Amino acid sequence: MSQEKPRRPQQEPIKYGDMFNVSGDLSSQPIAPRDAAAMQSAEDRTLGQTRKDGPASLMTSAAQKNEGAGLIGHETATNIARNEGVAVSETCDSGKRVITETLGGQVLEKSVEDTNGAKGTAGRLKKNK
Repeated sequence: MSQEKPRRPQQEPIKYGDMFNVSGDLSSQPIAPRDAAAMQSAEDRTLGQTRKDGPASLMTSAAQKNEGAGLIGHETATNIARNEGVAVSETCDSGKRVITETLGGQVLEKSVEDTNGAKGTAGRLKKNK
């Protein structure tokens, strides 16, 4: 009788639905390095920098974990990011700065800052992994 090695449970990549309050196809997609780079570029263009606690930073961290675990390749991008794109917009309304970050048309984060620097966030992270 041969003895089989016990199988390790296969690790799952961190997906958009694990990190952000998104739905549909996007929620089941693994967070990919090229998606994170695209969001970082959009933040840099629109805001002049990558936000330390923003979606690009969180996506980069998750993508690095996915890649480091061998679950996704370095050049990987989701079809949603590739076809529908990422966007960062900044508007001012009644003395408030509103920053909206989207992927494939779904809001990853919408944050509001008063002119005095107080911050609030809507559509934030679903949960941390």
